[in-house]
Amino acid sequence: MINLSLILPEITLFCGALLIILSDSFLGKKFKDFFYFSHITALITCAISSFLAVKNIPFHELAFNNMFISNSFTSLSKALAIIFLTFVILLSLNFINNNKKISSEFLGLLMIATTGGMVMISSNDFLVFYLGLELQALSLYLLAAIDRSSEKSSEAGMKYFVLGCLASGMLLFGISMIYGFSGTTNFHALNNLYATENAEAYKNIPLGAMFGFVMVLIAMFFKISAAPFHMWAPDVYQGSATISTTFFATVAKFTTVIALINIFSRVILGWPGIENIFLLVSLLSLIVGSFGAIFQKNLKRLLAYSSIGHMGFILLAMAAFSKDSFVACVFYMIIYTVISIGSFGFLSLIKTKHSSEIKTKHSSELEISSLSGLVKTNPLMAFNLAVLMFSTAGIPPLAGFFSKFYILSAAMSRGLLIYAIIAIIFSVISAFYYLRIVKVMYFDEAKTKLEFEDSMNGKLIIFITAIFNIIFIFFLDNIITLINNFITF
Repeated sequence: MINLSLILPEITLFCGALLIILSDSFLGKKFKDFFYFSHITALITCAISSFLAVKNIPFHELAFNNMFISNSFTSLSKALAIIFLTFVILLSLNFINNNKKISSEFLGLLMIATTGGMVMISSNDFLVFYLGLELQALSLYLLAAIDRSSEKSSEAGMKYFVLGCLASGMLLFGISMIYGFSGTTNFHALNNLYATENAEAYKNIPLGAMFGFVMVLIAMFFKISAAPFHMWAPDVYQGSATISTTFFATVAKFTTVIALINIFSRVILGWPGIENIFLLVSLLSLIVGSFGAIFQKNLKRLLAYSSIGHMGFILLAMAAFSKDSFVACVFYMIIYTVISIGSFGFLSLIKTKHSSEIKTKHSSELEISSLSGLVKTNPLMAFNLAVLMFSTAGIPPLAGFFSKFYILSAAMSRGLLIYAIIAIIFSVISAFYYLRIVKVMYFDEAKTKLEFEDSMNGKLIIFITAIFNIIFIFFLDNIITLINNFITF
């Protein structure tokens, strides 16, 4: 008997998206302020879906011919993804208000992309995993190009689509290689076939199957914008509407990293030498993320390179391959996502000038220099961003420090001391451009007054993320214990 309750969060979120899009098609032209209905419906759907995800936490079951898994970790991850989505929807109110014609499509795509990420998280078979990944990816391509009045948005959508299709093709080719040499795409079956710490048994693993796994990993490295597969991230982050970029850097990246953790933990258990791939990509990501951001003048491009560096820390912990390292990965992603919501939320509230030719023109409004003297014109927003930048740089006792601390501790406990030291060095280098932003806000003379959208919910969310990073130390042990208890592998 099929237990449909396991997929009710995904069904609810997907059906809510369809309801919003179809309602807009039939009623949008009749009601001028229909976008309010879309926004409220999206928030209600997220609330119901998150409740259903939390309700599934006690259950550990396989469904749909062992192709779908639900346990405490997947349910918690999905609940967190929906909560992050809710914050993005709240931040998007101004964008929706200014772009009423695409409000329903925008909200629907956000929810469908999140549904795809949730399917990836619970997948126990490469076919279901590919279905979830493509459901998310196709929505992300449209979100990148959704600002039709901006040439850069169209360019970003095209670049993302072309390179995303390349990565999806590599993933599908890798899955076909795995199936061709093993006869199955099920994670548990593959784990029984190939998971071994015995060197002799390892030699018997077909080379074609190993090549397939490597192709899958490369495709996933592209999806999380890890170097050297990062080339799309800076252009897409800069060209897309800021609220779309917020979703890319938060919900989309969170679900993809959790899905990668699931694949790595369930399928490639303890393969000798597999950690070298993660270590190499981790070091390249740290190098590209640290040095690439130093020369950036645009805030969105800077944060894009920053995200590449963050993925270097995530992959370093995965290379350690232990339960503690996976706990550190999940912990890091939660902190990183909260910081990104605040940072990109700050950018989404900056008012941009409109020209007669191109609306929402991405110009000097999002340059680092535009923040000069912000402490005098808007001290609260300057304080919020300063806290987020200090936390991202890993300054104690803020949340970002502890997220890096647990990653480095997990790496050193597995004998990766040299790599941990290298990560610390690049973290110090990356602190330069975070502190430069604070310096510009607090010590440079204001050139022009930076104006923000009059959005109470947006400003409140940014303030909450800043305060969260400050008081996080008081809840540190509880959160680590919670994550440790929920991870079952």
